[in-house]
Amino acid sequence: MKTAMRRKWIAIMTCLAVVMLTACGTTSQTNSPSPQSATSNQQSPTSQPAGQATSNANKQDWEIEWEKTIELAKQEGEVTIIGSAQTDREDLMREFEKAYPGIKVKYFGMSSSESGPKIQAEQQQGKYLTDIVLESGGAAQTDDIHNYIILPEVKDDKNWNYGYEKGFEMAQAQYTGQFVYANLAFPYLFINNDVIPEGEIKTFDDLLDPKYKGKFIINDFSKLGQGHVMMTALYMSKGEEFINKLMAQEPILVSDPRQVAEWFATGKYAIGIGVDSSTLGKYKDQGIVKKVSKLEPEKSEYVGSFALTLLKNPPHPNATKVFLNWFFGKEGQTHFVNIVQDYISRRTDVPLPPVEGMRGWDKIDYKMSSLEQKTIDARPVISEIGAKAKQAK
Repeated sequence: MKTAMRRKWIAIMTCLAVVMLTACGTTSQTNSPSPQSATSNQQSPTSQPAGQATSNANKQDWEIEWEKTIELAKQEGEVTIIGSAQTDREDLMREFEKAYPGIKVKYFGMSSSESGPKIQAEQQQGKYLTDIVLESGGAAQTDDIHNYIILPEVKDDKNWNYGYEKGFEMAQAQYTGQFVYANLAFPYLFINNDVIPEGEIKTFDDLLDPKYKGKFIINDFSKLGQGHVMMTALYMSKGEEFINKLMAQEPILVSDPRQVAEWFATGKYAIGIGVDSSTLGKYKDQGIVKKVSKLEPEKSEYVGSFALTLLKNPPHPNATKVFLNWFFGKEGQTHFVNIVQDYISRRTDVPLPPVEGMRGWDKIDYKMSSLEQKTIDARPVISEIGAKAKQAK
């Protein structure tokens, strides 16, 4: 009996030992990685983290390029821009810096007569110190803006009045270093309705009526300035014969823009060409002139164009790309029209600036631009006509 019990006990202990060894062996095998799995879990120095690889796999090429460009732009740290000396342009630059922290704008305000010779002299010496010129550009050497645009919405035709490529054609068809982003409907002139009843002059041809002889004041257009800009627009829209007849109306040419606005506002001369709008607005606020109307064609076929110029070999190419894509985008253009308020954006999704009497794209039937070659060729003709008009006085 004792022998049978001893055998039964040994059998039970043997089974328990087998079970425990099997369990331990299974656990040990589960916790120890195989050579193959250990190798597969290690990353090579050049491989991406799994999460990043998955993230990039879901992105389009332009998104990956855009993120990389922003990273490189922050390493460059800044973009250098020359533009108008008006301080509101600096406010615009601060909006860009808010949108892209880590990229500063070095902004230099100066007139085109200063910036053009400066940039040309630098480039002739092989110096490339500036990335972008805003609102002017002169005859500087440029790079192709097409190569700097990354965001699809900037290149989308539906986002631009007359399409994306028209921005290059409005400057010069072959001049791909310059892009027109904003315009003004030209020509126009002001009529002091405290002197001439509103609605009496309906068209530009009405100006040739002898009863208006001696009632014109024009900002001196023998040289570049607001008067020259507007007389060029009239010349391109109405032709040289019209301009000669207008000169027969014996206008007075005045160089000082403030005096032009003052004499127009006080009614000394009731028809004003090249009158500064902001100065005129101050006279209206003071009640010196109560009612002023703007004479424009039913549809403006000629537009004053404002362009961005991308200079050759920009010293901060990636920061330049970021700025261009932002500025030509909806956000940049909205800030532009709201801060500067002088022009209308070519973008279809950007509202008009909050300025009374600003003509929108529904009143523009674009045929000619102030930056196209045929207009540039006409500028000396306008200056000569202005010089003769001054001599006649």
